[in-house]
Amino acid sequence: MAALDACRNIKEAEDAAQRLSDAINFRDKDEATKYLNQLLDLNLPVCVKINPKAYSEDSIRLRVGVADAASDVHIPITVMVPVYMTISELKEKISHDYGFHPVLQRWVIGKRLAQDRDTLYHYGVRNHDDSAFLFLLTARAANLTREQERKEKEDRRIDEIIEVVERPPHRSPELIARGASHHPPPPPKPKPVGWSCLGCTYLNKPTRPGCEMCGTARPDNYTVPDLYEPDEAEIRRLQQEELASLQYEQSVKDERERNFQQLLETDSHSLVGNADALDCAICFSTIEPGEGAVLRECLHSFCRECLKETVLNCADAEVACPFRDDAYSCNCKLQDREIRSLLSQDEHQKFLELRLNIAESRSENSYHCKTPDCAGWCIFEDDVNEFACDICSETNCILCKAIHKGMNCKEYQDDLRVRAQNDDAARQTAQMLDQLLKNGEAMNCPRCQVIVQKKDGCDWICCLMCKTEICWVTKQARWGPQGAGDTSGGCRCRVNGVLCDPRCQNCH
Repeated sequence: MAALDACRNIKEAEDAAQRLSDAINFRDKDEATKYLNQLLDLNLPVCVKINPKAYSEDSIRLRVGVADAASDVHIPITVMVPVYMTISELKEKISHDYGFHPVLQRWVIGKRLAQDRDTLYHYGVRNHDDSAFLFLLTARAANLTREQERKEKEDRRIDEIIEVVERPPHRSPELIARGASHHPPPPPKPKPVGWSCLGCTYLNKPTRPGCEMCGTARPDNYTVPDLYEPDEAEIRRLQQEELASLQYEQSVKDERERNFQQLLETDSHSLVGNADALDCAICFSTIEPGEGAVLRECLHSFCRECLKETVLNCADAEVACPFRDDAYSCNCKLQDREIRSLLSQDEHQKFLELRLNIAESRSENSYHCKTPDCAGWCIFEDDVNEFACDICSETNCILCKAIHKGMNCKEYQDDLRVRAQNDDAARQTAQMLDQLLKNGEAMNCPRCQVIVQKKDGCDWICCLMCKTEICWVTKQARWGPQGAGDTSGGCRCRVNGVLCDPRCQNCH
């Protein structure tokens, strides 16, 4: 009676489990709750799994690194597995394919020790060439005896035989009508898998990149079947190729590291010496290794004496490479540290002073300090009117182009007119200001008559003395006596939409 009730409960549980699955698939929460409660009342063990159709791919290539406790060598292998396969099922597959008992296997995926009941998808395995690590224990560490292993293999073999025996033979109606024997027909020969060589028609294994016979490359449009499982020889070849690829990548990495260290060592030297003997491109003398110099920018090589003379005789702020021939003229420049290594300390100081003089002469807005024998100078902006020299500590007025302590520009210009009658220096300064007025480089303020200049920028300027806003184009006050907005002044820019002068830049 108890056995009959147990069978009835199992049948009822199977029916409830199927209906629970259907309710979940149809998103029927009430029905799902009903059959879940029914299963709970039956008090039977239940296993719930996600349908394999819910996963993105049926099978992927899993790259596995294998190591054991006896050595530090990692052997890479590739296994075709579905992402919904559990770790327990994966252990059984490795046991079947490679002979490693599940008890000996420890799987590490995503830096975590994988548990038997979890799936590969649970540990982040999604796509082809995702990786995992398999560590093999020793039989002694896993407490696995030879007798236990032999017995488990026999049990699995018996289960396979029982499954084949109990499977009913498939007979088609056509065979029954013909009175065929009860023995099933022999299975059809498997269709050969692989790609045919375009050169010699040899059928190669799917994973071979080139023909095994003639070396012709695999067709570009051929793809390896997702469910293809290589045999032992193919797996061994793939492992060797992968190992060779890893060794090549490591050799490239080591070479890059050596090159980088060599570059760091070379960069630590101010002047790079020649590694081989060479002929100087200037004096044509033979230079022994280490006695010449290789320029960093262009890699042209010369003797050091010729390079030094090139620097000393250069009349430019930048020293160009002296290499010249009938077809090419190098325009690369010597670096500062190369120049410093070629010259003595005094020669280098003179070279720096020459650079400063060249830079000052070529700068459009440069101003040299008016203190006699002072080397100070600056490049001024449009809104800067004074230059405080760091060398002599004097303050220069850029507008008056002079140093006038204790006086503003108007007082200085008035004093200059008085002193110009008897002082040659004052007369020269006054003549210089008059020349600026005549050339249009300066003007008198329409209100206080002090000389003002527009160094750069737009046509709007402001007098430093009386703060009058001035139109540089018309040389008139921007506004009338009433101040900003009074258009009765000399400059009537944009009155009725008309500019004050054709040369006006429309900036005031």
